[in-house]
Amino acid sequence: MAEHGLKIAVVGPQRTGKTLLCRALAEQPILLGEMSYQPTAAVRIQEISRVLGIDRVKVQFWDVSGSVQYQSYWPVLAKEVDGLLMVIDPNRPEQERDLETFYRNFAEPNNLYTRQCMVMAIQVQKEGGGLGGWQGLQGGLKKLSQSYVAINPANPAAGVQEAYSHLDVLFQGALQSKKEALESSYMNQEDQ
Repeated sequence: MAEHGLKIAVVGPQRTGKTLLCRALAEQPILLGEMSYQPTAAVRIQEISRVLGIDRVKVQFWDVSGSVQYQSYWPVLAKEVDGLLMVIDPNRPEQERDLETFYRNFAEPNNLYTRQCMVMAIQVQKEGGGLGGWQGLQGGLKKLSQSYVAINPANPAAGVQEAYSHLDVLFQGALQSKKEALESSYMNQEDQ
């Protein structure tokens, strides 16, 4: 089984559930109650392993702060990103403009294809909460893959399973692009 590594930047406005998602995926403890929201200072990195077909993939989630206070760090954090997961609060469609800024700063400098980018609306919910009715993106980013996931911080397993059903598509797209880039670099070396 071949092993590969992927760097996935997880970006979006503040308080959209980026850290909750990353911690849940990495099976890390999730804070509840008064201490449940702790703003990310610049970046948090979580790692997971996935098996995609014949490939074992070590995924690093770079959970990037949504605060403009850390915007000067974005070029460094965006360096060599293999994929981009943009997170939005489905109850705040005005955040779509913010996602366009993240796209320009993370996807465009890395020449990411649409298969390497995804928008995920995360509904943080309590037991028994419904999924709501997010209508998806309406602007320039509507060409990207979009998903909607509900996560209950007290019991995130169902939300994690749903998230993986979408994220595996992102991982496969990022892995395919990475393999193609490696193959191209090998071909160029042979030509010299």
